[in-house]
Amino acid sequence: MPNRFGLVQAYSDIFGHAAKARTLFPLSALRPTVRTLKGKNREHLAIYSVFWHRKNNLFHAEKVSMNKSQNDGSLFVFIGALFFSGSGTIQALAPSEATPFVMGALRLLTAGIVLMLFSFVQKKLLLPKNFSMTKFILSAAALAGYQLTFFLGVLDAGVAVGTVVAIAMVPISAALLGLVLYRECPSAKWYASTAIAIAGLALINFQGGGNTEDFSLKTMIFPVCAGFIYAFYLSQSKELVQKNSPITVMTWAFLASSVLLLPIWFFFPFRWIFTLHGTAVALGIGIVTTALPYCLVMAGLRTCNTAKAATLSLAEPLGAAVLGFAVLKEPLSVQGFFGVAAIFFSVILLIYSPKKQNEKN
Repeated sequence: MPNRFGLVQAYSDIFGHAAKARTLFPLSALRPTVRTLKGKNREHLAIYSVFWHRKNNLFHAEKVSMNKSQNDGSLFVFIGALFFSGSGTIQALAPSEATPFVMGALRLLTAGIVLMLFSFVQKKLLLPKNFSMTKFILSAAALAGYQLTFFLGVLDAGVAVGTVVAIAMVPISAALLGLVLYRECPSAKWYASTAIAIAGLALINFQGGGNTEDFSLKTMIFPVCAGFIYAFYLSQSKELVQKNSPITVMTWAFLASSVLLLPIWFFFPFRWIFTLHGTAVALGIGIVTTALPYCLVMAGLRTCNTAKAATLSLAEPLGAAVLGFAVLKEPLSVQGFFGVAAIFFSVILLIYSPKKQNEKN
């Protein structure tokens, strides 16, 4: 009787799968096929057919896996970050009585109500299933905490310094949290693109010189906390969208975080919201710059690792600079232009992945 395993080994050597031969093509799987045939040639043919069939399946699986890795949700995160960038423009167009704290609470409340109504009309207003209540509570708390710490950081450290430190801390913190919580190790390309993006971010925010005379480590507490809290939000919400739609997760997260921010409405004026101008601002900041972008980011997080998603969120100041120049007629210096170009280049570097050459037959 011929040595069947020897034949499998020979064929595996031919096709470059010697190391996987024992696992993928056990003798027990070949015997039923071989026993139905007679003769040495037919036995060879049977083994070759089974091997070739499994080899093609392996190549097909590798091809599907490669395609999935290329479509990793990066574009959703990037587009979501661009929509985030409109919040500063809308805030600048808001009534003079609008405080940053009310704007932060308003955007979450409006987004939660709009998504709830949308889900109700679509008859898809469901509670999240198969998720960790702890992670959900932490995500909602992080959403609320980010609003407070970011605005406090901007007030304490200044708009330029506070924004740079807060947003720059997001990818750094996300990389650490992704490594600790999900064993996600950033690629070498991530380090390069993140460094370029942070440099571009600094160029954009300091293009006017930047007032840094009040700079101190004490003023950095809130901006650093804001960046870490947003990265923490990304890490905790990543698991929630694996088994639930982004709209379902964000609907309840917005509503829960709005409850946590209820005290704000007792300390700051908000009657301006009920004017025509105020209502337009509320809908704009709640739908365009909150509900839509957060859902896009959550959709991208399903297949995009936390560190990469955080770096792509640096596209927000890119969009803000363009909107400020186009809508608010803010000047864009040469330094700011190079900052925009640097962030755009870093995003392209992070998203672009050249297609691998097809395997030779």
